[in-house]
Amino acid sequence: MSQLLSPPPPCPYVTVDYYCNLSGLAEGTVKQFIDEGRIIIKPKTKPREKTLINMVAMTEMAAREAMEQLG
Repeated sequence: MSQLLSPPPPCPYVTVDYYCNLSGLAEGTVKQFIDEGRIIIKPKTKPREKTLINMVAMTEMAAREAMEQLG
C-alpha cells in the first residue's frame, strides 16, 4: 500500500461552530454525526467541556476513503 500524503489541517482541533462554517453542515447534523461516530472528537475530561472536532483524524479518514474509492 502506498503512503497517503495529505496536507495537514490548519488547526488540529476546531469547535462545532467552526466545523459547521467550514463544512456547510447544520449544527444539528454535525451533532448527530458526532453521536453516530461519523465525526471524531477530542475526548472530554469534564462534562461541560466544549466539544472539539479532531481535524487531523478527519483528514486521515477522508484520505483513506479516497484511496479506497480510487483503488
